[in-house]
Amino acid sequence: MKQSVFSDIIRSLRKNAGYTQEEVSSKLNIQRQTYCNYENACRTPPLEIIIALAELYQVSIDYLVRGAEGGKDHSAQTLMKDKLYDSFSSLPKSAQREVLNFIRFKKSFSD
Repeated sequence: MKQSVFSDIIRSLRKNAGYTQEEVSSKLNIQRQTYCNYENACRTPPLEIIIALAELYQVSIDYLVRGAEGGKDHSAQTLMKDKLYDSFSSLPKSAQREVLNFIRFKKSFSD
């Protein structure tokens, strides 16, 4: 299992579901630090935890461990969008306007 892909996926799924690490660890009946180690790619979870995560987020085990769903790899693009959105949304409104203006500026040269 590519640990960094797995950890990125479970972190993204948790955030998209609106859960805290504490809430997920409680649902899995494990300590928060143990779950944190999975998200930080410090430890690989046992199969029963992987199964429980797949059930919790209603995704396939294959998606969790390989980032593949239905034979297609969507995880890299989805994770990039999630990271961009998280970064953008954490900026103050004035900085968001600057980023949008910069994107418009860059797009004007590609047309």
